[in-house]
Amino acid sequence: MSGLQGAQMAPSTAPTFSTGLRQIFYLVTPAETTFEALEDVPNYVKQAMPFVVLLFLVETLVAWIQKRTTPRFNNVIASGGVALVTQIVRLLTVGVEMMAYVWLYRHLRLVDMSWDSPLTWWTAFFGVEFGYYWSHRLHHEVNILWAAHQVHHSSDDYNILSSLRTSAFQRCSSFLLYLPLALVVPPAAFLVHYQLNLLYQAWLHTEVVGSLGPLEYILNTPTHHRVHHGRNHMGKNYGGTLIIWDRMFGTFHQESGPLVYGLRAAVNTWDPVWIQFHHFVCIWHAFFKTPGLWNKTRVLFAGPGRTLRYKPQLESTQEFPKRPTPKYDSKVSMGWVCYVLMHFALALLTARTIPKDLSIFGTVGKLASIMWTLSSIAAILDCRPIAPIMELSRCMSVLGTGFLLWLSGALLTSQPVLTVVTLACHAASVVIWTVYLMKSPYVATRGKIC
Repeated sequence: MSGLQGAQMAPSTAPTFSTGLRQIFYLVTPAETTFEALEDVPNYVKQAMPFVVLLFLVETLVAWIQKRTTPRFNNVIASGGVALVTQIVRLLTVGVEMMAYVWLYRHLRLVDMSWDSPLTWWTAFFGVEFGYYWSHRLHHEVNILWAAHQVHHSSDDYNILSSLRTSAFQRCSSFLLYLPLALVVPPAAFLVHYQLNLLYQAWLHTEVVGSLGPLEYILNTPTHHRVHHGRNHMGKNYGGTLIIWDRMFGTFHQESGPLVYGLRAAVNTWDPVWIQFHHFVCIWHAFFKTPGLWNKTRVLFAGPGRTLRYKPQLESTQEFPKRPTPKYDSKVSMGWVCYVLMHFALALLTARTIPKDLSIFGTVGKLASIMWTLSSIAAILDCRPIAPIMELSRCMSVLGTGFLLWLSGALLTSQPVLTVVTLACHAASVVIWTVYLMKSPYVATRGKIC
């Protein structure tokens, strides 16, 4: 689940508090979520972000009261970074999927459903949910698709912010399975339910909510979705808002005992860029090292792990015992926590200015800069020896870019105040890293930053 940056959608107007919460839980009526024109559909996902953060804070408080494990700072930054990478990459393909859907609807639709009919609303609801089930299932059962979807399963922690770990590339493939709906469902109705379906899944990512009684038979709930994220049950419970498709097609599994979250082959880094791309790199190497055309094809299209060297991902749970090793973790001092938080906030604010840039080169440049920032601050959290050099060179490059833009009469961002704050923070960071490296030789930095 992440920001739906559709150019066709109406400008986001902040909903009331109660309306915002209801949208997250799909507690909306057809009357308030029915639109004739695609341009009138609100950006529900963007509107909901403050409410998702609020739910995360409430979840953290409840977890603390229940004496459960509370979210780790490094994991929170990694999840936010993954979401930010997804958002800025999608800026380059904004609206493409809906353009394809609209074209199919205009030229190939089989029926004309009334845009304001309750039947249209419910057809869109069940159609989107059915498409999501099969899209989700295929992204678990086809290796090249799993390369994108594994991002969502990469967190060893399980909380509401885990829902933000979405692939920058999955929409390119998953959207294809929604296109048949264009033969029947009007674009505006589809876009409404496409967003609300994603939003509903945010609150499923929590351990503080138990069984919901009879609702468990029909709805997808935190209980069911925890099973899906368990390393020994990833091939189960694919539904988005409903669990009925899993019961019908034999992929349902009831929660029964403790679960271990994350990937079976852990990524072991907080770098959101590597989290996004690492499985594609693995496939690339496996493809060229695997002999024979048939075997190469299996590397791409067989189930994850169903290659010559690995066991299938979806085998029995006995094949995959719980990991005896603890979760990947690293500790940094409070000073570095504040430093990382500052630069993450600057990256987030800078990302908000990207849609205002008219130049494609400027957009790509900011995209690269933000991804460099996220990888660099992740190196600090990972306690990598290269982190000081990465950060010093990055901060100097930001200052150099800002100076060159100033000479040409331009600003580093579209907002003067943000530009000044960004340059000031990076200038201070250059001083910090210069002093740090003078006091600590580079060869001895491993461990000292932590």
